[in-house]
Amino acid sequence: MAKFYSSNRLHHLTKLLSFIAVVFVLSGCSDPAQSLMDDYASRLGRTLGLEIKAPSARDLEPLPSITTTRADIADSSISLVELVATRACGLDVLLGERNSSLGKVMTPSQRLKYELAFLEQVQPCLNNPEIAPDLQQKLAAIASDKTRQIDKHWQNFLQQDETLRQQLHPYRSLSEPNSVAGVAETIQALHSLLALQKSIVEQNWQQASSINPEQALEALYKANTLSQLQQSLRFSQNWLQSLNQQLEQLDLKVVCPAGKHSDKAEILNTILLQYFIGKVQVYLAQVDGTYQQLYPLLQQLYQGTAPEQPISQRFEVPNTELKAELKRHVIWWKAVQQQCPKS
Repeated sequence: MAKFYSSNRLHHLTKLLSFIAVVFVLSGCSDPAQSLMDDYASRLGRTLGLEIKAPSARDLEPLPSITTTRADIADSSISLVELVATRACGLDVLLGERNSSLGKVMTPSQRLKYELAFLEQVQPCLNNPEIAPDLQQKLAAIASDKTRQIDKHWQNFLQQDETLRQQLHPYRSLSEPNSVAGVAETIQALHSLLALQKSIVEQNWQQASSINPEQALEALYKANTLSQLQQSLRFSQNWLQSLNQQLEQLDLKVVCPAGKHSDKAEILNTILLQYFIGKVQVYLAQVDGTYQQLYPLLQQLYQGTAPEQPISQRFEVPNTELKAELKRHVIWWKAVQQQCPKS
């Protein structure tokens, strides 16, 4: 028994050490974009004799809650006899799906798909001679109600869907440097949703029902580009603002006394060319390029909705502020070049 206990204890110890090793390796992994910025800042700090401090986290305006944005929509009912009668025009299958156990717990995207499919498929029923006139009138009234309600279903989709809300929350990592992965797929998904939105406004039910919003959601989920873009914008702006504030407190006359040769001038020029212009500025231009392609589409999609303002605060505001901080940083570098010219 004692031998078994020792062996078992050794087994658990080995597992624990393996777990610790995995945690150590994972904790040692860093975000490539953040590492790029940290490397640049640390090189500046060592050369200038300045301890660069990490920026403090910034508060994020919350998205409107699901409960406050949910639109309650009255449901229509149809008897079993009437449902069977709609078999003559092919509506019975769709109505049966809605009345199933899964149909009663539809996600916002599934419910939107159903409503659009109903509005498209009910049209032949309204002129079908095999459908009784009283049932035709009932179906026409239901179709009229659903036409008035469809915008609420669209709003519920935009504001309640988990995948869309996930894209409006910052991701834990930044966009990869030198990568445009997921951008084309995200553009296509947003264009698809905008086409769906346009079809609903125009009440083109045939076209609207042919656009599957869940395909767009799947593309957005796999790419996760909007979430990463948001994090990249907010982090980069906060990081550069903090760096600028610390650098501007430095007296460049002490760093490079006038009339005295300083090796720091050569080192600073290398940091400027290889690390700021060659890496940091390239990355920020990449982020801005992605923003220019995606944000106008996102803004158009959510125009006039409750999340419109928080979305602006998460994308447009940090992008504008990041550009301002970038100009501020360039001005600082010009001052460095004037005070610390290359020999």
